[in-house]
Amino acid sequence: MRLLFLVLLATSACSWAADLPPAETQALLKSLQEHRAKFPTLTADFTEQKSTHLLTKPLTSEGTLSFQVPNKFRREVKGSSPSLTVSDGAKLWIYYPAFKEAELYTLGQRQFFDDSIAALTAGLNFQNVEKFYTCTAAREADGYRLALTPRMGGLRRMVKELAVFVDAEFKIQRTETTLPKGDRLVTTYKNQRPAALPAGTFDFTPPADARISQPLGK
Repeated sequence: MRLLFLVLLATSACSWAADLPPAETQALLKSLQEHRAKFPTLTADFTEQKSTHLLTKPLTSEGTLSFQVPNKFRREVKGSSPSLTVSDGAKLWIYYPAFKEAELYTLGQRQFFDDSIAALTAGLNFQNVEKFYTCTAAREADGYRLALTPRMGGLRRMVKELAVFVDAEFKIQRTETTLPKGDRLVTTYKNQRPAALPAGTFDFTPPADARISQPLGK
Protein backbone atom coordinates (compact mmCIF):
# COMPACT_ATOMS: atom_id res chain seq x y z
CA MET A 1 0.00 0.00 0.00
CA ARG A 2 3.03 2.30 0.35
CA LEU A 3 3.07 2.58 -3.41
CA LEU A 4 -0.19 4.50 -3.18
CA PHE A 5 1.82 7.44 -1.83
CA LEU A 6 3.19 7.75 -5.41
CA VAL A 7 -0.14 8.78 -6.55
CA LEU A 8 -1.86 12.14 -6.08
CA LEU A 9 -5.13 11.41 -4.33
CA ALA A 10 -8.48 11.93 -2.20
CA THR A 11 -12.00 13.28 -2.47
CA SER A 12 -14.06 16.43 -2.92
CA ALA A 13 -17.72 17.29 -3.25
CA CYS A 14 -18.03 18.24 -6.88
CA SER A 15 -20.90 18.24 -9.33
CA TRP A 16 -20.50 16.21 -12.51
CA ALA A 17 -21.27 17.40 -15.98
CA ALA A 18 -22.39 14.90 -18.58
CA ASP A 19 -19.72 12.46 -19.71
CA LEU A 20 -17.95 13.33 -22.94
CA PRO A 21 -18.67 11.03 -25.89
CA PRO A 22 -15.93 8.45 -26.61
CA ALA A 23 -14.55 10.43 -29.56
CA GLU A 24 -14.16 13.58 -27.43
CA THR A 25 -12.60 11.55 -24.63
CA GLN A 26 -10.00 10.21 -27.07
CA ALA A 27 -9.33 13.75 -28.31
CA LEU A 28 -8.87 14.92 -24.71
CA LEU A 29 -6.39 12.11 -23.97
CA LYS A 30 -4.44 13.02 -27.09
CA SER A 31 -4.32 16.67 -26.01
CA LEU A 32 -3.07 15.64 -22.56
CA GLN A 33 -0.35 13.48 -24.11
CA GLU A 34 0.70 16.32 -26.40
CA HIS A 35 0.81 18.71 -23.44
CA ARG A 36 3.08 16.35 -21.50
CA ALA A 37 5.31 15.90 -24.58
CA LYS A 38 5.61 19.69 -24.79
CA PHE A 39 6.36 19.95 -21.05
CA PRO A 40 8.17 16.68 -20.21
CA THR A 41 9.32 17.88 -16.79
CA LEU A 42 7.25 19.26 -13.94
CA THR A 43 7.75 20.39 -10.36
CA ALA A 44 4.84 21.31 -8.13
CA ASP A 45 3.97 21.77 -4.47
CA PHE A 46 1.15 19.64 -3.14
CA THR A 47 -1.19 19.24 -0.20
CA GLU A 48 -2.55 15.75 0.41
CA GLN A 49 -5.34 14.48 2.61
CA LYS A 50 -6.03 10.88 3.53
CA SER A 51 -9.49 9.96 4.81
CA THR A 52 -9.94 6.55 6.41
CA HIS A 53 -12.62 4.83 8.45
CA LEU A 54 -9.98 4.25 11.15
CA LEU A 55 -9.54 7.99 11.82
CA THR A 56 -12.01 10.67 12.90
CA LYS A 57 -10.09 13.39 11.01
CA PRO A 58 -8.23 13.26 7.69
CA LEU A 59 -4.45 13.12 7.76
CA THR A 60 -2.92 16.12 5.99
CA SER A 61 0.58 16.36 4.57
CA GLU A 62 2.46 18.73 2.29
CA GLY A 63 5.42 18.33 -0.01
CA THR A 64 6.93 18.66 -3.46
CA LEU A 65 6.68 16.46 -6.54
CA SER A 66 9.07 16.44 -9.50
CA PHE A 67 8.32 14.35 -12.56
CA GLN A 68 10.03 13.63 -15.88
CA VAL A 69 8.56 11.65 -18.77
CA PRO A 70 8.28 8.76 -18.98
CA ASN A 71 8.87 7.31 -15.50
CA LYS A 72 11.23 9.38 -13.34
CA PHE A 73 9.85 11.07 -10.24
CA ARG A 74 10.81 12.48 -6.86
CA ARG A 75 8.19 12.95 -4.17
CA GLU A 76 9.15 14.56 -0.87
CA VAL A 77 6.70 14.69 2.04
CA LYS A 78 7.53 17.22 4.75
CA GLY A 79 6.27 17.75 8.29
CA SER A 80 6.11 15.41 11.28
CA SER A 81 6.17 12.22 9.19
CA PRO A 82 8.61 13.01 6.38
CA SER A 83 9.43 10.62 3.56
CA LEU A 84 11.20 10.68 0.22
CA THR A 85 10.30 8.52 -2.77
CA VAL A 86 12.68 8.64 -5.74
CA SER A 87 12.74 6.64 -8.96
CA ASP A 88 15.22 6.98 -11.82
CA GLY A 89 13.28 4.49 -13.95
CA ALA A 90 15.50 1.56 -12.92
CA LYS A 91 15.35 1.69 -9.11
CA LEU A 92 12.84 3.08 -6.67
CA TRP A 93 13.83 4.23 -3.18
CA ILE A 94 11.54 5.08 -0.28
CA TYR A 95 13.39 6.77 2.60
CA TYR A 96 12.02 7.59 6.06
CA PRO A 97 14.47 10.06 7.64
CA ALA A 98 12.82 10.01 11.07
CA PHE A 99 13.54 6.27 11.35
CA LYS A 100 16.69 6.23 9.18
CA GLU A 101 15.14 3.44 7.10
CA ALA A 102 15.34 3.04 3.33
CA GLU A 103 13.54 0.57 1.08
CA LEU A 104 14.94 -0.37 -2.32
CA TYR A 105 12.80 -1.71 -5.16
CA THR A 106 14.52 -2.81 -8.37
CA LEU A 107 12.40 -2.39 -11.50
CA GLY A 108 12.41 -4.99 -14.26
CA GLN A 109 12.28 -8.02 -11.93
CA ARG A 110 8.61 -8.34 -10.98
CA GLN A 111 6.03 -7.78 -13.71
CA PHE A 112 3.25 -6.92 -11.29
CA PHE A 113 5.39 -4.34 -9.50
CA ASP A 114 6.50 -2.78 -12.80
CA ASP A 115 2.90 -2.65 -14.06
CA SER A 116 1.80 -1.05 -10.78
CA ILE A 117 4.37 1.72 -11.07
CA ALA A 118 3.52 2.26 -14.75
CA ALA A 119 -0.19 2.39 -13.93
CA LEU A 120 0.30 4.90 -11.12
CA THR A 121 2.48 7.19 -13.24
CA ALA A 122 0.03 6.92 -16.14
CA GLY A 123 -2.12 9.41 -14.28
CA LEU A 124 0.73 11.89 -14.59
CA ASN A 125 1.93 11.40 -18.15
CA PHE A 126 -1.19 9.83 -19.76
CA GLN A 127 0.99 7.56 -21.90
CA ASN A 128 -0.52 4.05 -22.20
CA VAL A 129 -3.23 5.11 -19.77
CA GLU A 130 -5.82 2.97 -21.58
CA LYS A 131 -3.64 -0.11 -21.14
CA PHE A 132 -4.26 0.06 -17.41
CA TYR A 133 -7.59 1.88 -17.07
CA THR A 134 -11.03 2.26 -18.55
CA CYS A 135 -11.33 6.00 -19.01
CA THR A 136 -14.33 8.32 -19.06
CA ALA A 137 -14.23 12.12 -19.03
CA ALA A 138 -16.55 14.98 -18.21
CA ARG A 139 -16.39 18.75 -18.52
CA GLU A 140 -16.00 20.75 -15.36
CA ALA A 141 -16.51 24.49 -14.89
CA ASP A 142 -12.79 25.18 -15.26
CA GLY A 143 -11.57 22.11 -17.16
CA TYR A 144 -12.09 18.35 -17.19
CA ARG A 145 -12.46 15.38 -14.89
CA LEU A 146 -11.12 12.00 -15.96
CA ALA A 147 -12.30 8.88 -14.14
CA LEU A 148 -9.84 6.00 -14.45
CA THR A 149 -11.06 2.52 -13.46
CA PRO A 150 -8.40 -0.22 -13.27
CA ARG A 151 -8.64 -2.98 -15.86
CA MET A 152 -6.42 -5.57 -14.14
CA GLY A 153 -7.32 -7.52 -11.04
CA GLY A 154 -4.00 -6.86 -9.33
CA LEU A 155 -4.35 -3.11 -9.74
CA ARG A 156 -7.98 -3.25 -8.61
CA ARG A 157 -6.75 -4.63 -5.30
CA MET A 158 -4.80 -1.39 -4.82
CA VAL A 159 -7.09 1.24 -6.37
CA LYS A 160 -10.84 1.26 -6.92
CA GLU A 161 -10.86 4.47 -8.97
CA LEU A 162 -8.43 7.27 -9.79
CA ALA A 163 -9.87 10.64 -10.75
CA VAL A 164 -7.68 13.29 -12.36
CA PHE A 165 -8.80 16.93 -12.61
CA VAL A 166 -7.12 19.14 -15.20
CA ASP A 167 -7.72 22.78 -16.07
CA ALA A 168 -8.48 24.22 -19.51
CA GLU A 169 -4.74 24.35 -20.23
CA PHE A 170 -4.40 20.61 -19.40
CA LYS A 171 -2.43 21.16 -16.19
CA ILE A 172 -3.24 18.71 -13.39
CA GLN A 173 -5.02 20.51 -10.56
CA ARG A 174 -5.70 17.59 -8.25
CA THR A 175 -6.08 13.83 -8.15
CA GLU A 176 -8.46 11.72 -6.11
CA THR A 177 -8.17 8.03 -5.37
CA THR A 178 -10.78 5.73 -3.88
CA LEU A 179 -9.23 2.64 -2.30
CA PRO A 180 -10.90 -0.78 -2.26
CA LYS A 181 -12.04 -0.51 1.39
CA GLY A 182 -13.49 2.96 0.93
CA ASP A 183 -10.54 5.02 2.14
CA ARG A 184 -9.77 8.06 0.01
CA LEU A 185 -6.70 10.11 -0.76
CA VAL A 186 -6.62 13.57 -2.31
CA THR A 187 -3.71 15.62 -3.66
CA THR A 188 -4.04 19.25 -4.71
CA TYR A 189 -1.26 20.92 -6.71
CA LYS A 190 -0.06 24.50 -6.84
CA ASN A 191 2.98 26.47 -8.03
CA GLN A 192 3.50 24.21 -11.03
CA ARG A 193 6.87 24.77 -12.68
CA PRO A 194 7.55 23.13 -16.06
CA ALA A 195 11.22 24.20 -16.18
CA ALA A 196 14.07 21.76 -16.77
CA LEU A 197 15.24 19.94 -13.65
CA PRO A 198 18.78 19.91 -12.26
CA ALA A 199 20.99 16.90 -12.92
CA GLY A 200 20.71 14.41 -10.09
CA THR A 201 17.07 15.20 -9.25
CA PHE A 202 16.15 11.53 -9.56
CA ASP A 203 19.31 10.10 -7.98
CA PHE A 204 19.35 8.92 -4.38
CA THR A 205 22.06 7.54 -2.12
CA PRO A 206 20.88 6.61 1.37
CA PRO A 207 22.82 8.04 4.32
CA ALA A 208 25.58 5.85 5.71
CA ASP A 209 23.62 5.19 8.92
CA ALA A 210 20.38 4.18 7.16
CA ARG A 211 19.02 0.64 7.48
CA ILE A 212 18.32 -0.67 3.99
CA SER A 213 15.76 -3.36 3.14
CA GLN A 214 14.59 -4.87 -0.14
CA PRO A 215 10.94 -5.90 0.39
CA LEU A 216 10.74 -7.68 -2.99
CA GLY A 217 14.07 -9.42 -2.58
CA LYS A 218 17.25 -8.97 -4.58
